[in-house]
Amino acid sequence: MSTVRAVLVVEIGSVTTRVSLIDQVDGESRLIGQAETLTSCELPYQNIFFAIQEATAQIADLTSRQLLHDGRLLMPQTIAGDGIDAVVVVASALEPLRVVVAAIAADVSARSALHAVQGVPGVVLAVITLDDTLGHPPAVEDRSWLERQLETLLPLSPDVIVVTGGVEGGATDSVIRLVQLVNLVLAFKQTTGEPLPTIVYAGNTAAQAQVQVALAEYKNNVLMVANVRPELEREVLAPLRRALLARYARQLTDLPGLNALTVEHTTLHTVVEAQYLMTRFWAERQRQPVLYVDVGATTTTLIAAAPDQVHAAIHGVRGTAYGAAHVLSEIGPAALARWLPFAMTEQELTERVLNRVLRPQTIPATREECYLDLALTRAVLTLGMAALRDEAPTLEYSYVIASGGALIHAPHPGMALLALLDGLQPANELPGLLLHVHLDTFGLMSVCGGLATLHPEAALSVFDHDLLLNTPLATCIVLQGSGRPGELVAEVELIAVGGDTEYAQVCSGDLVRLPLPIGRYAQVKVKLTPGVRVGRDVSGEPVASDPAEVPGSLLGLIIDARGRPLSLPEDGAERRRLLWSWLRALDAERSDSPYPEPEIALPEHRGVGG
Repeated sequence: MSTVRAVLVVEIGSVTTRVSLIDQVDGESRLIGQAETLTSCELPYQNIFFAIQEATAQIADLTSRQLLHDGRLLMPQTIAGDGIDAVVVVASALEPLRVVVAAIAADVSARSALHAVQGVPGVVLAVITLDDTLGHPPAVEDRSWLERQLETLLPLSPDVIVVTGGVEGGATDSVIRLVQLVNLVLAFKQTTGEPLPTIVYAGNTAAQAQVQVALAEYKNNVLMVANVRPELEREVLAPLRRALLARYARQLTDLPGLNALTVEHTTLHTVVEAQYLMTRFWAERQRQPVLYVDVGATTTTLIAAAPDQVHAAIHGVRGTAYGAAHVLSEIGPAALARWLPFAMTEQELTERVLNRVLRPQTIPATREECYLDLALTRAVLTLGMAALRDEAPTLEYSYVIASGGALIHAPHPGMALLALLDGLQPANELPGLLLHVHLDTFGLMSVCGGLATLHPEAALSVFDHDLLLNTPLATCIVLQGSGRPGELVAEVELIAVGGDTEYAQVCSGDLVRLPLPIGRYAQVKVKLTPGVRVGRDVSGEPVASDPAEVPGSLLGLIIDARGRPLSLPEDGAERRRLLWSWLRALDAERSDSPYPEPEIALPEHRGVGG
């Protein structure tokens, strides 16, 4: 790819289209300029190229380069440095994959299939299992299992039906019973003229031939992959997950206006493919476990990677805008309001969330709207981490890269970090003393992932120089163990290289910040009281980082001694005071809360006979 110098990377999101110009500076590929505008997939435009044109024109103005000619992208790059050599498109403005899972056992094959499905931007419409025979009302028990399942499945319009069950070498009769149910569903949809879903068989491989015979009439819609649960105690998720990702990526060709970009040296990928690629690369590069987090308007993505494995929890309808109503229905307004540092009635909260769904392209204009977005962020991260921990009970990560509009556009970096700590609640997943947190303010994980398929050296250069060095957010130490509120649990010493030493006494319940500017490095030493530990070290033992292992960042070193799981007071006023104190600890707020507590209505006094 030596002939490719200037690349335009286009990320098409459900709300925002971001365009990045990558070109060489002193022999290395770097981010030259970036602009974003509202995505033009929906009415009245229904043409992705309109947003690309607008954002590209903004970059042209910023860089004083000509990138468009007669409304088209100027290609290839000229001797004068105008134009571009290639275009990379990564998109997430796709419909979530609608999936039905048909399995033998709910707690075995169905559970493994759901683990695989949660690695794709999608939504599970239904889970059908053969052991679904008990616990139904008497009126329901009068009907057969087949009748009940058909009643569930026929009104649905899935993109994919995953059929699974049976360990390797086991019986095949139960699997064939599931396939017969699927056959009836396909026959009904064919009769009504509905689009036929893709059938992915991921069960006992001994039954593959029988499955193919049973679904012979629909063979073009049938795909065979490895058994997702070959043994009772072992999952194999990757083959099914790859098949689902490929089915999801088929929607790329449906993007309106795509033909305007079908030029030479144009590559097209989904955002999630790019994120998987870069998260795996990052883990292998660091030789440590890492976690990537992206809280979007529609989809929330968590990908955990170690040098030898990858886990994911992706939900296609959980987000801070289009996906906000789904979050509200899952957890309820009361649970969401618990993360707000000001009082709000459940009715007002519901109205604000629904207004966010109706106007997803609206940028938060007030402090209250920012805090509502960050409350939604905490909620989706909590739900995502629960799913990730269910798939990977031994989950680990030492680094976090976070992205998403609510985090990137937070008025203060302390607000973003607090939302991450509250939502992820890192604890036993931390194998060592330090957790390094980066904020991907330019969305470069997706940019680098898309760029890597065209120009790997350019992707590596942008990742190293423009992502990792751009916004190191904080280095965190999470203290775990028991202690009464206000009781001393640790003494911390931060020794800056070539500078001063900072000391802090940390009490149970505290959130402490020790500033360390970007460009500086330090060593940290922690003296723990009995019963308190960090990572997986022995409780009470003193721990220390390597010299210069703590890098400078926007917030410096953060010590979190608030306990795990994080506990919020039931009393609303007390809870809001606590949330505000955490904001002040991270310098996100510098004064007392301006929000008055609501007056408590006293019962009306009535006299005798009144």
